Amino acid sequence: MKKRKYNEFMKRYDKFKKNNLPTPFWDDERKTLEYVNIGNRKTIYDFDNAKNKMEVYNYLTEALENIGNVGLYYPFTAKYQELTKDEIKFVIDHTHSYSFENVVGALYQNPESFYISKSDEEFYSKQELRYLKKLQKYLLFIGLKDVETEKIPISRYRNKLHEKYKNAYTNSLEDKILNNILTGKINFTIKKWYKEYQERSYETEDYCRLITDNDYNIKLYIKYTNDEVRLYKDFKDLYPMAGINDSDKVIVEYFKILERF
Repeated sequence: MKKRKYNEFMKRYDKFKKNNLPTPFWDDERKTLEYVNIGNRKTIYDFDNAKNKMEVYNYLTEALENIGNVGLYYPFTAKYQELTKDEIKFVIDHTHSYSFENVVGALYQNPESFYISKSDEEFYSKQELRYLKKLQKYLLFIGLKDVETEKIPISRYRNKLHEKYKNAYTNSLEDKILNNILTGKINFTIKKWYKEYQERSYETEDYCRLITDNDYNIKLYIKYTNDEVRLYKDFKDLYPMAGINDSDKVIVEYFKILERF
């Protein structure tokens, strides 16, 4: 960006010159939410080297790091681009980020090589680890590969398998229940009855599901066909569920298997 255009661009932040705490700013021209303030510490986000410099962040977590003297740390292993004098090459190595968003970005770019070691898991919450594992299993399921080129072809973002399964929610089943399905003992799933329940039509593809095991490996592609309300006692031996009694009503949802993986 030329200096004159850059200076004109920066004028949009002039009204924040007296703000020393991150202030939300919706840039209507670019449809972007930013956090802006004048800071006293030099950071990698500085626009100049002045003592009182404008700081602009895309994420509030980053904007508050210097304010609270806190930070996040996420170690992982993945493929990344390494620059040398003679060439650009892609290597797999242990690295880290200070943003969970960037970790997700690394996984999206490199679903084959992305890996979090047992010793690194302590830096993540259970929810974050579950998010990453489930996402990685799906990206690999639809055949997404590691990026190994500077210019990513548009074809990467036009995935034929995702087009096929994009309307299917993913359900995880306990191993015993999944095994009973795979061996043909049952052709249904069960959920607790609720008073707002109404019979439904299963004519649309909205009732297709990808079924995974407890480790999020995709095993089946199914389509629900009909359901009924029954008592749990009729199914408890084939479909164990915690926190439910024999006399409780359940919704039994029947399906047909479209694909096995």
